[in-house]
Amino acid sequence: PDAAKWTYDLGAGGWGNGEQQTYTNNPENVVVADGVLKITAKKDGDSHTSARLKTQGIYDFTYGRVDISAKLPAAQGTWPALWMLGANIDDVSWPKCGEIDIMEQKGQIVDKASTLGTFHWFDTAGGNYASYGETLAVANASTEFHVYSLEWTKDKLTVFVDDKKVVEMANNAELPFTDKDFFMILNVAMGGTLGGAIDPAFTEDAMEVEYVRVYQ
Repeated sequence: PDAAKWTYDLGAGGWGNGEQQTYTNNPENVVVADGVLKITAKKDGDSHTSARLKTQGIYDFTYGRVDISAKLPAAQGTWPALWMLGANIDDVSWPKCGEIDIMEQKGQIVDKASTLGTFHWFDTAGGNYASYGETLAVANASTEFHVYSLEWTKDKLTVFVDDKKVVEMANNAELPFTDKDFFMILNVAMGGTLGGAIDPAFTEDAMEVEYVRVYQ
């Protein structure tokens, strides 16, 4: 991937969700070939490797439309995600920074025909973590490219798949999605809270991304 646009999260430790992979920047886990980005999760002895790309510190933005054309992994235990975090995460931590999940897919085979669109934040009024999301059926998510989109304005946030609405939420100044920069993240996790049990016969599987486009 273009180092002028993308950097990496590296290492293991579960990433707060009990995930099983170690993130690397090795070509066997992340490569651009024939114009397509491939993030490949692989079995590595008794563990797994994968990759997590991000634009943090390189490209942060506020408001606009994001379109991501992607084909998702099919294997049990894979947890692909196309998402965003508040650029102030190092100052205020999660969830106060806010999180926008344009696409997440759970790991079990029964879940591979749908995706999630979810917003996460810290409710200052209640003093607690809060989230809101919905699920949409997506046929052939692992064999065909679909366009996963976010429309983000001062008034609302809306997630789409192929322009079909997944979830919409009103925006306001009490939320971290107003007048705040966010950065992009693309990754494939293994196991954990949404990946669940990994197929014992798993060897490797990949998420392919044709493009990430931001319109403002």
